[in-house]
Amino acid sequence: MLRIISTLLPALLLLSLAVSAQDMEPELIPEPEPESVPDEITDIELERAGPEVVEWLRAEGYDTVICPFRKRIDYDRGEIECGLIRVPENREVEGSRTIELHFVRINARGKDEDGNEVETRPDPVIYLTGGPGVTVEGYVARLKDHGLVEKRDLYILEQRGIGHSGDFCPFFGDRNRADYIREDWDEQQRALFEQAGVCVEGARDAGVDVTGYHTFENARDVKALRMAMGLDEWNIWGISYGSVLGQAYMKVDPDGLRSAVIDAIVPLDLHDLMRIPHWHTRNLEMLFAACAEQDRCGRVYGDLQERYMNAIAAMSEQPIILEVEPEERYPDGRVVFFQDLIAGLPFSLLYEESTHAAIPAIIHGLTRAVERRDERFFRALALADMDGGFGVSMGMAIAVRCMDGYVDRWAEASPDDFRDYPVLANAFASLDAVADTPELCREFGFEPRDPAQFELVETDLPVVVANGAWDPITPVPLAEYILPGFSNGQLVVFPHAGHGPTRSLDCAGDFLNTYFDDPTGELDTSCAEEGGEEARYLAPYFRTNAVVRGIVMQQEKPERFRNQMAWGGGSFGLVLLGFLSIFSAWVSRRFNGTRVKGAGGARFVVLLATALALAWLAGLAGAAHATSEITEALLIFGLAPWAMWFAWLGPLALLVALAGLIQSWRYRERIALGSRLGLWLTCLAIISLNVFGMAWDLWPI
Repeated sequence: MLRIISTLLPALLLLSLAVSAQDMEPELIPEPEPESVPDEITDIELERAGPEVVEWLRAEGYDTVICPFRKRIDYDRGEIECGLIRVPENREVEGSRTIELHFVRINARGKDEDGNEVETRPDPVIYLTGGPGVTVEGYVARLKDHGLVEKRDLYILEQRGIGHSGDFCPFFGDRNRADYIREDWDEQQRALFEQAGVCVEGARDAGVDVTGYHTFENARDVKALRMAMGLDEWNIWGISYGSVLGQAYMKVDPDGLRSAVIDAIVPLDLHDLMRIPHWHTRNLEMLFAACAEQDRCGRVYGDLQERYMNAIAAMSEQPIILEVEPEERYPDGRVVFFQDLIAGLPFSLLYEESTHAAIPAIIHGLTRAVERRDERFFRALALADMDGGFGVSMGMAIAVRCMDGYVDRWAEASPDDFRDYPVLANAFASLDAVADTPELCREFGFEPRDPAQFELVETDLPVVVANGAWDPITPVPLAEYILPGFSNGQLVVFPHAGHGPTRSLDCAGDFLNTYFDDPTGELDTSCAEEGGEEARYLAPYFRTNAVVRGIVMQQEKPERFRNQMAWGGGSFGLVLLGFLSIFSAWVSRRFNGTRVKGAGGARFVVLLATALALAWLAGLAGAAHATSEITEALLIFGLAPWAMWFAWLGPLALLVALAGLIQSWRYRERIALGSRLGLWLTCLAIISLNVFGMAWDLWPI
């Protein structure tokens, strides 16, 4: 995840922030019936293009393939299938070459979460992926167990130019890394533009018609997939960029649509979408207002909002520049952290409802690190090498953002946002760089498409327009903006959710299936009303730099790290052995009636010390697990608040061990030599373990 924040987020800010094990058996997918090209073209752009016939597909049907993620995603035989369809690269250019698009089908399980048989439905759902540019594997991993597939087949098309559908810029952000790292914020943004230019030029040299990679061509591919599958109609489900693709698809293939759910709304005309600083200011005001309403959070983080904004401004004025050992990511041994990290991490955590509880604590940790210019903290971020579950094909993302108008809207909105929200605006981009992006798009050969094509949809198709109230990038006002165009549309706001609640909430599968069962019936909104809870913020969190220390030491001093782990592990092993030995001896004596000389309670005291020491570490381990279940990002700052109670067991175990050592020495004549040595060794192991704990910041003080 940290790699996503430190590498992917700046890349996405090139042209805006993200809008945010079996072979397949062919007979499991029904053979499609040949379908003729329709006489009437519904896509308004193709109607204007001329009388020529549209080639939706270049070959009937599809090819089956072994799923490319077969070894990385666990699934049963027949549960998931993969295939390829062939389509024109650019349907607006005569003689355009053929490309292959990868798709996935997750078959309906026919069982609910309790294993009970349920009736499957004949109308499948096509999931429209986000980004733009997000690869399919992360979606498959996440959606294969979604409640929707209890009753319906779920198709996922890996859109053109993405992943196994012809990623034409697979090394974006990794090519010539030394040229990619700059010490000036504006120059850093422009380095991304240079990467974009190299990407587009290389694609053209390879024969890619990059002008064929835009939302309406994506929508035509969705229709082509429906035709290849031999389906008369299906339902669509799109989130984020998938919501705007869904709106385009309503124009391209209205007769192939039964109903739609679009979530995390991107308006087709991009109205106010690109006002990132405006929306994030709204997010932070909501967050700190909610924090203030909770006594503990308001008391602990009462001045945090001002300090946080000051920290972002401080990073803008003076970035963190580190020297590290040269390696692949940092060829010249230089790492630069800008303000986008400080602003971007909390922003990204607002996407998922499950992470909201940790956001004030993480903002506090980031602010504190900036205020202290904590070099070890930033060094840990630089050295951490963790991947997220979703990859992005940036070539396709650039093409869409240029031709669909994202870049132009961004440039238009930025002057006002830099005036009204200077700190946050500068955290997400350089004003001068943003102003240059429209012209750069045109230099790349990406002329914006006709704005008339992107006029808002007007349809009587049954549509659910869904949105999370806490969505950081596609907020509720955008959903409200498009709703009037849907005469049979219904807006559902999930009050505690972030980005894409129909994907993330446990009740979302039932919500979707109930709606798709009867799209014209009364909508059951209980999932929105009862499916989430208000975040209870972690305040104060238990601060520890153990993870930061571990990352830095493991990467820079691996031998010392191994020795430290051997020290801690050995001490722990001796304490555990001492506990088992003393306890088993006590149990044995209780059963066989053996009596030993009184030793001033030395054995009991040492046993108590071992129990306290083991409870100390077990409690911290449990807190670490619980913290990671909220978000792994918090681990670099500390643990859930209740870890503090267990942390006090460490020094308490030390005091009791010292008492046990004293007692076992005082009464040594009454304790057999072997037992005496065992007690002393156990006490020394507890002392050693506590010294290790103090060194690794696992004590409460």
